[in-house]
Order: sequence, then C-alpha cells, then structure tokens
Amino acid sequence: MNKRTVAMVEAAEKLLHSRMAILQGSYNKGGVGASAGTHDGGGAVDIDVRRLAPASRVAVVKALRQVGFAAWLRTPSQGSWPFHVHAIAVADKDLSASAARQVADYHQKRNGLKNRGKDDGPPGYYWMTWELYQKSRTPPLPEPDSIISLAAMRYAATHDVMTGAWGADRLKVLAWAAHPKVGALVKAELAPPRGVPWHVHFRRMMRKIEAHYQLRNTGQFDPGVAAQMKRFGYKIVA
Repeated sequence: MNKRTVAMVEAAEKLLHSRMAILQGSYNKGGVGASAGTHDGGGAVDIDVRRLAPASRVAVVKALRQVGFAAWLRTPSQGSWPFHVHAIAVADKDLSASAARQVADYHQKRNGLKNRGKDDGPPGYYWMTWELYQKSRTPPLPEPDSIISLAAMRYAATHDVMTGAWGADRLKVLAWAAHPKVGALVKAELAPPRGVPWHVHFRRMMRKIEAHYQLRNTGQFDPGVAAQMKRFGYKIVA
C-alpha cells in the first residue's frame, strides 16, 4: 500500500481501538480474479472480518468510512469470497479504473458491485476524504485565557527552572508555535533534547519562530513574536 493508504488504515484502527487483519492490499494486478481489477492500482485494501461478530464487522466498515474510504462489508452470499471488508481510498491518485468506478458508486450511495445495488453500510460519510478527515481532527488553538508575561519571558531566556510564571509561559509559547495552525515548530521541539539546557532550547526555538514569520532574528520573545501571538487571541502583559 502507498503511504496515504497506510496512514488511513492506521487512523481507522485508532477509531476502532483494534488492529485490522489485511487480506489484500494494493498494486496487486491480476492477483485475485474476484477483485475485478479494483486492487490493480493504489488505495485498495481488503480486511479479514471472518472471525468477528456482525456488529464488529459493521464497526470496521464505519471506521474506514470515517477516515475517507469507500468501504463495504462483502459477504459469501454476494460472491465467491469469505466475509471481508472491501475498501477504496477516496481521491487516491493511483486508483485503478474499476476502483474509481466503485468510488463513483459510493458517492451515489450504491454498493460498488456489478448489480449496483443500494449501499448497505453506515451512512453519512459518502463525501469524506482523508484530507477532510485530517482537517476535522486538527485541534483548536488553546482558549486565550493565555496571558504571556514579558518579564517571565526575559527570565525564561536565561534560566532553566520550570517553576513559576516563566516556566508556564515558556511552555505556552512553544505549544502555540507547535500547533498545526501555526506550524513554526513540531511537537518534538516542545521540550529540549537530553543535555540541552531549557534556556538554550528556548532561545533556539525563538529563532525558529522568528524565521517562520520572517522577523528580526533575536532569539528573544520580542514585540514581533508578541504581535503574532496576539493575532491568535493571546494577551501580552509587562
């Protein structure tokens, strides 16, 4: 499977709180005749649900649909296959022609089979894509109860202790900068690497924030950085 499909399956597993057993992945041209070419390209995956209870099978379908798959429960009564969930990643750039037709059927609330019957899965996700799901999962910025003290920031740039307002405000600034809507830092940069003092790490991160916003490089919490935080609802005090 390509990276996008793997990420989607892993996200569905998190929703399900369980790992999924893969029967067949993607790029399997001519591998399984019953697949009718849907697995020839990317974005396709079959999940083994033979040992699951009926409700658990539906839960697998729902989790896959929630993250952007066109997914259906396939039963032995529908064709020469065991119970499994067939899923096609909506908007995958490598879909085979037959997989793309199944996505079109899904958008029309059909079952993706030759008979083009009515969809029999959990409704409500027909236009979900992986990108839309990711966007919906982006957490909101912290409520601006956040007050940043300039005095605390000056102290944080030269001291390593994390108690007091300087430690709390230092973490607020880094958490703000690492939020997806800001994107100046990544989560791994919220704390210093082993052996790096807190004040050194903080000054380094301030330089990254300044570079992100094309501000004067000072390594300090200066008016330029303060102005950016104010745009997100933070209050800056003396």
